[in-house]
Amino acid sequence: MAKDMKTKFDKYWENYSMVLSFAIILDPWYKIKLVEYCFSKLNITKEQREAKLTSIFDGMHKLYNEYDIRTERMHRSSVVESSNVDVLDELDGFETFESQFRSVEREKSQLTMYLEEPAVNRSQELDILQYWKDNQGRYPQLALMARDILSFPITTVASESSFSIGGQVISKYRTSLISSNVEALLCTRDWLFDLEDENENEMEEGLVEDIEALIPTYDNSNF
Repeated sequence: MAKDMKTKFDKYWENYSMVLSFAIILDPWYKIKLVEYCFSKLNITKEQREAKLTSIFDGMHKLYNEYDIRTERMHRSSVVESSNVDVLDELDGFETFESQFRSVEREKSQLTMYLEEPAVNRSQELDILQYWKDNQGRYPQLALMARDILSFPITTVASESSFSIGGQVISKYRTSLISSNVEALLCTRDWLFDLEDENENEMEEGLVEDIEALIPTYDNSNF
């Protein structure tokens, strides 16, 4: 049994989704260091660990380049649309002037600059999504990438639970319900269960009070 479990664990670490590592790297509390730490806890050789880290690092840069290319295309199309408008502006030539310096700025990608910055102190409270919203001016492409990656559900338990509950509502005797009625039934079911939980808690509290009333109290001065 232990050998079978070990085989499954090895298979898991060989085929796990790389996006999970991307999500940790985009957390300004940890970045790449937590990924390195987690791999150091595995029973693998140093060469295997370095190969995995290199694969993750290269994969993240490849994904970022796709976002960079897409954003550049959107920027070019907006420039073309604005150039078609016949409007006299003193800053008409600024776009051309600025484009001369973009090649220099692209020597370091936004991903590289983000990774080179020190991690945020973990003692500080941090909302990751708010962090990327606040820093989308500094890292526009990387912020888009973080928004998409961090929106992935980490587990399918919630969706599977919804389907299982839906199967109890839509039975063979109720197969012609419209979607609004199904939604109403599911919501009502949740509300009823919440009320039952509250009633159970009230009953438990009342029971504790009744038991405490039965326990005799003694005056410490008598001892």
